[in-house]
Order: sequence, then C-alpha cells, then structure tokens
Amino acid sequence: MRKNGSKIISFGRYRATDLLIFAAILAAFGMISFFAFTEWFVTDSSRYIFSISVPVTLLIMVRWNWYGMFYAAGDGLLYCILMLATGNMASGTELEYFLIYGLGSALIGLNYLMVKFMGYKKIAGRWYFTLLYAVCGWVLLVLGRAAVWACFGQGFLDGLLAFGGSDLLSLGMAVIILLVLRRLDGMMENQRDYLIRLDKERREKLLADNFGEEPVEIDEELLKTLNKKGEDMFSK
Repeated sequence: MRKNGSKIISFGRYRATDLLIFAAILAAFGMISFFAFTEWFVTDSSRYIFSISVPVTLLIMVRWNWYGMFYAAGDGLLYCILMLATGNMASGTELEYFLIYGLGSALIGLNYLMVKFMGYKKIAGRWYFTLLYAVCGWVLLVLGRAAVWACFGQGFLDGLLAFGGSDLLSLGMAVIILLVLRRLDGMMENQRDYLIRLDKERREKLLADNFGEEPVEIDEELLKTLNKKGEDMFSK
C-alpha cells in the first residue's frame, strides 16, 4: 500500500498504526476527563462521567470491525485503575469495579451486528442511522454495566438509572462526534474498502492525466499496406 505518494507500508502496519492512534486518543482523553471531574473541578456534579469511549468504539467497529469492543473495555479498565491509584475506590469493591467497567462495557460489542447486517455505508450515509448507531451503542454499554452490577446483588433497574444517569454526557458527545465524522471522507468507512477506493481513484486519475501523452510507434511497412487497401476500398 502506498502512503503519502512515496513510501510503501504494509496493510498490517497501517492497521496497527491507526488502532494505536485511536487508543492513545482515548487514553489521553480518559485521563484528562477523570482528573477534571475528580480532582481539578470537583463539584456536586462531579459524579457525572464524561467519556468518548462510545464514539471511538463505534468508529473502530466501522473502520476495523470487532476490534472496537476492546476500546470500551480498555477505557473502563483505565477508569478503574485511576480510581484505585487516586484512592477514590472503596476498599473491598475492587473486583466489582473492574468487572462492571471492564466486562460490562464489552457488551457494546453487540453493536457490531448493525455494521455487519446493515452495512457501514447505510449507517454513515443517513444521519438518522448514525444517530441510531450511537444511541444503541450507548444503551448496550449501560446495559452491560447494569447487568454486571446486578450480579453483585444490586438492583438491575437501579444500575440502569445509576449508570445511565451519570453517563448522559457521553451519549451527547457520541451523537455529536459521530454526526460530524460521518461528513469527513474516509472516517466512517471500512479502511480496507477505503484504501481500495483511494487506489482506484489514483489509477483513474493517472490514466486520465496521461492519456494521449505516450508516443505511438508506427510501422511504415504496415502503413503502406493500409494505404494500398484504402485506395481499393471503394473499388468494384
């Protein structure tokens, strides 16, 4: 695969680089958001969570299929690690936290079924399908966490209210981010298809630009033969 018109990199390296970039973005934003709500600007509303794990996870599902599931789980585990490191996690609840935010968040992976059966082109092609995609992903994330919460003897409905209410900001951000990204070329597109499309467009452009520029060699003997035939073409 050609990158920047000069260097050639493998498809595997391109995929690894793309996944790593989004993982770094998610981790950086997760840490900034955590300290902003728990250390820097602590108020009565600090119980609310502000995360971009939903849009990043759903974007990766479109770009690289099921890999996105690990981004939601990883973001949840990072949150637990930060809670533990800063002393904000109650003693004896460590396992509960890690399973809720790690295993529970992975349920968002079921949203890949929309990509699989509906197709990313339809999801990105209509704003209301993009909206549905974002909302379904967020709902599955909340359901997963509430389900694990219930396994520890807590009420399932209480879990839905707790996780859903505290994560409403994330839903809003997921909708806004995905609606913006769907307008950008190649962002909400399967990257294998995207690279194939770019290569096809490049080849077509080169063909159009070079048309008529190559010199044509003419065989003089063949030309004489054609001229002779041309003289007799209309003869009876």
